[in-house]
Amino acid sequence: MSWYTGLHAKILFDEPLAKHTTLRVGPLAKIWIEPYEKESLRAILCHAKAKKIDYLVVGCGSKMLIKKQKVPLAIRLGSPQFTACKVDDIDIIAGSGTKLAALVNSAYMHGLGGLEFLSGIPATAGGAVMLNAGVGWPERIELGSFVYEVEVMDKNGKIKVLPQNRLSFSYRSSNLRPYIILSVRFKLFKKNKENIKLKIRKFLEYRKKTQELGCFSAGCIFKNVNGISSGRLIDECGLKGRQIGDAVISKKHANFIINRGSATANDIVSLMRVMKAAVRKRFKLNLEPEVKII
Repeated sequence: MSWYTGLHAKILFDEPLAKHTTLRVGPLAKIWIEPYEKESLRAILCHAKAKKIDYLVVGCGSKMLIKKQKVPLAIRLGSPQFTACKVDDIDIIAGSGTKLAALVNSAYMHGLGGLEFLSGIPATAGGAVMLNAGVGWPERIELGSFVYEVEVMDKNGKIKVLPQNRLSFSYRSSNLRPYIILSVRFKLFKKNKENIKLKIRKFLEYRKKTQELGCFSAGCIFKNVNGISSGRLIDECGLKGRQIGDAVISKKHANFIINRGSATANDIVSLMRVMKAAVRKRFKLNLEPEVKII
């Protein structure tokens, strides 16, 4: 009898991870599991620890570049227990697997403002909080400033609730990396629904105008450097349109790498090296990946 027999979960075998990343790149996951509740997740983590099995937690896969040839175990928190949104006065408690579109819509429906800047970002609440998702237009806003507490599970299967004073957020980073996020409580504020709708539309229009939407990409591939736009630096190096294999630097936004259909992880990494080397040579600045390279 296999270890996963009896788990309350959806289980697939040899699941292509390329189906689950926005870059459409990745190997097969030997076992893909979507636990239906926390107890099943705990059992999976405890087994993985006991047998020393590497695992990968996948949300929308929008900031993930998988170079590994083999992934023995992939976990997604996509069941209703992990994707529900509950409103409590001016707070929203969102499961980590909640897509940002659903989170923003829930806030809008209840007249709660603050999260409009997330509109159009293909991510889950857990992934966005882990990375401290944010925007620099028209002003710098980051998701961490709205997080009141986070429910997490550690690698031993122990559940903890981390209050605001135990959370640390910085540019595209947080202190939540050692955990799997289960749910997040966001503290928002009352706002006129029409004004929320207008702001959502502005962010969607801005993204449509400035970014490659509807393409296979990971969004911005590098972090900005000391407040300087990495896209501008790459653009000034004349790299828009540079291509390796089926990976190409966007002509619309130089910090986007597009998979035209059959790019490999090596194609994308090679193109990233070209971008880093050009910026280092011209500006004496080091680009740091915003995507997680696995």
